Amino acid sequence: MPPIGIGSNYSTETFKTGEAKLWLFLVGVNEYQDEGLPSLRYPAVDCQGLGEALAKATQGFPNKEVIVHNDFAAQPPTLERIRESLERIISQTQPQDSIMLYFSGHGMLEPENQEAVLCMSDTRISDLLGTGLPLQELLQMLGTTSANQQLICLDTCHSGDMKLLGGNRGTARSVNSAQTLFNPTPQLTKILQQRAAESKGFCALLSCDQGQQSWEFPELGHGVFTYYLMKGLLGEAADSHGIIEADGLYKYVYRKTLQYIDKLNQQLRLINQQKRSRGDSKLHLEYPLQTPKRIVEGVGELVLGYKGIKAESHKNRRAIIIDGLSNNKTITDLGRLFAGAGGFEVESFPASSKAWSDIRGTIQEFVRWNGESETKTSTQLRGVENKPTSLLYLRGRIEEIEDGEAWLILGDGVRLSRSWLRQELRRSLRTQQIIILDCPEATSLDSWIEDLQSGAEQGQCIIAVACGAEEPELFSQALLETLVAANPRVGLSVPKWVTELQKLLQTKNIELHVWLSGTQAVIDILPGNITTVFQDFPESEVAVKKNYEKSFSSPPQPPQSEQKSSVASAIANEPSNIVQPQFSLAVGTQEYTKLEQLVKQSIGPIAPTLLQKALTKVANFEELVDNLTAYFSKEQQQEFQQRAMAILETLICNVPTATNKTIDANSISKCERELAYSVGPIANFIIQEVLKSHPQISFSEFVKTLAKKIPNTKQSFEFEQRMLGEKNNTSTTRQK
Repeated sequence: MPPIGIGSNYSTETFKTGEAKLWLFLVGVNEYQDEGLPSLRYPAVDCQGLGEALAKATQGFPNKEVIVHNDFAAQPPTLERIRESLERIISQTQPQDSIMLYFSGHGMLEPENQEAVLCMSDTRISDLLGTGLPLQELLQMLGTTSANQQLICLDTCHSGDMKLLGGNRGTARSVNSAQTLFNPTPQLTKILQQRAAESKGFCALLSCDQGQQSWEFPELGHGVFTYYLMKGLLGEAADSHGIIEADGLYKYVYRKTLQYIDKLNQQLRLINQQKRSRGDSKLHLEYPLQTPKRIVEGVGELVLGYKGIKAESHKNRRAIIIDGLSNNKTITDLGRLFAGAGGFEVESFPASSKAWSDIRGTIQEFVRWNGESETKTSTQLRGVENKPTSLLYLRGRIEEIEDGEAWLILGDGVRLSRSWLRQELRRSLRTQQIIILDCPEATSLDSWIEDLQSGAEQGQCIIAVACGAEEPELFSQALLETLVAANPRVGLSVPKWVTELQKLLQTKNIELHVWLSGTQAVIDILPGNITTVFQDFPESEVAVKKNYEKSFSSPPQPPQSEQKSSVASAIANEPSNIVQPQFSLAVGTQEYTKLEQLVKQSIGPIAPTLLQKALTKVANFEELVDNLTAYFSKEQQQEFQQRAMAILETLICNVPTATNKTIDANSISKCERELAYSVGPIANFIIQEVLKSHPQISFSEFVKTLAKKIPNTKQSFEFEQRMLGEKNNTSTTRQK
C-alpha cells in the first residue's frame, strides 16, 4: 500500500517540534575520471550553495541531517560512498520523516538496456550499469524506506561549458557525442512517473524537459535551475505564511527559469538589432528553452523550510539622479520609484546637503563603487545575490564646441565634459551600468552614446533622448509611466523597458537612442520580488504635475475598441462614475472615490492611474486590494488592507451569486499565467475572447479551447495536462 501524503500543516508542526526528521542528501559532480564524460563547471558549487540555502531555510527544524557529496566535500561523490549514505538513510528513517535528494551532474542512457543512469565521479561509460547509479535502483532503494514524503531534484543533461555570449558569441561549444546520443531525459521521466503513480508522497523535479539542456551561466555562478532553487529556499518561494514547500518551490523555479532565459533573449535581440543597423551580419544565437519539469501524482505537500527574517538591503544597487534643469517633480517621483521598485540606494541632485561644485567628486566616488565591500554574503551564496548595478541619470543641456569636445551643462553653470565623463565611466569595472541622458534640444546624442560606451565585458546600457523645447519633460514622464506600468514583483529587464519606451515615444515622434553592450548578465531596471513601488524621501512628497497623464494622451478619443493610445491614456478615458473592467467587476461612484482618496493619501496624485490600472486586471475585490497593497510600504500594508476592505464591504456582501458562471476567477487567473508562458502578453486577450464567446463554457472545455491557441503542439498538450491535472488535484483535496 502506498504511503499517504502528509499535509503541509501536519508536516510543519512535526518538523518544528522535532517529531519528524528532514533528511537532505545532496550530490554534485564536476570532475569525472572517465575522459569521455566532460567536466562540468558548477555542480559542486551548486551542491554547496543549495546546502547553505537549505541550512537557512530549516533553521527552525531541530531534527534534520544534511549529507553532502561533491568534489570539494570531505565525502567525494563516488558510487561506493553514495550507496553507503543511501543505505544509512533508508535504515534510519521513520514514517513521519521526509527525504530530499538532490543530484547535479551528468545523466546518461545505457544504450543496450535503455536504463537511465546517474554518473558519479568514478563512473565509466564502458560500464554504466556497473559503475553508475541506475535511477531504477535508486528508486527501489527509496521505495524500501519508511519515509512517507520524498522529493528528488535532478539537475542533469547539462550544457557543459556552452555559452552563446561573451568570448564565443553566436556559437556553442559542441556537446560530447555520447551525451547527445544517449540523453536520458525521456527515460528519467518515464521511470519517475511510474514511481509517482505508486506513491502519493513522492515528487520529482527535473531541471529541463525532453529535448532540452540545463544551462549554466557564469554571471549566476550556478546552473540556472539550482540558482532559482536556492533563491526560492532563501525565501522567495515562501507562501503568505512564510512556509516553503515543494509545490510552491517548483512553481517559483519554473517561472523564474523561463523569465531569466527570456530576458537573455530579449537582450540578444536588442544587440542583434544594433548589429543590423551597423551592417554586421554576425548575429548572436538565442538561448534554447529550458522548462523545469515536475512529476507528481499525489496530494501530499513536503515542507522544506521557512522564510527567514531578512532586512531589505539595496547595497548592491546604487543610483544618482541629477536634474540640472529645474526642480522637476517627475524626477522626484522617478527617484522614489528607483528606490522602491528598483531597489536602488538613491542619491539626488540638487540636494540641500551638497553644492553643485561637489558633483564631480560624487560621480567619481559613485563609479568606483563595486558593491563588494558592502556585500556580506558567504562565498557560495554570493552568486544568488543581485549583481552590483549602478544607474546614472543626467538631465541637462548639451553644448558643442569647435574642437569636437562637448559639455553637459548642469545647475549653477557646472560643466561636465564628455571626455571626462567617458574616462570616469570606464573606471567602473565590476558593476553593470545604466546611463540615462535626458538632454532637451540636443543634436549630438549619437556621439555621446558612442563616446560613453564601455568594453564588451562590462554590462552597460545607455539610453538618451532629446525632447523639444516646447515639452522638455516628456522623456522623464515616459520613463515614469513605463516603470509604473510594470509589475514590481515580476521585475523589468532593460531591453523590455527599452521596447516599451520606444512604443510610447513614437506617439510623439521622439527618437530613442540606445546602446546595449554584449554582456552575458541580464541588466534589470526593476529586479522583481519587490512589494514597495514608491519609497518615501523624507525631504519631499509625491507631486506629479497635473499634465502628467495628459502628456501622452490624444485629443478626444474614439470608442475604446478603436483606441491605440498608451495604457494611462486609455484608463484616463474610462467613465469615472462606474468602472466596468474585466470579469464584470463594478465599483460604484461613492466607493471608488473613497478608495481613490485612500490610495492618494500615501501614493499621491498618481493614485487614479494606479487604481484604474488595477481595475483592468482583477477578478474580484480581494484581488483589487491585494494588487493595490503592493504599492505600499510594509508598515502601511496591513492598515491599508483593513481600510480598503471596509470601503468595499457593502459591495462584497451584495455581489450576486453567478450561477451561470462555471469557472471561478482563481482558475481563470491560473490559466492566464500558464498560457502567458507560451503565447506572451496576448494570453489575457485570448482568455477574454473565449469567455465572451462562450459564457457557459465548462472548465475542461475552456482549457482545451485555450490549448488550441498555442502554436507549439508539445506546449499545447502540456498546458492542457497541467491545468486539468491541477484542477483534479484541487477537487480531490477538497473532497478529502
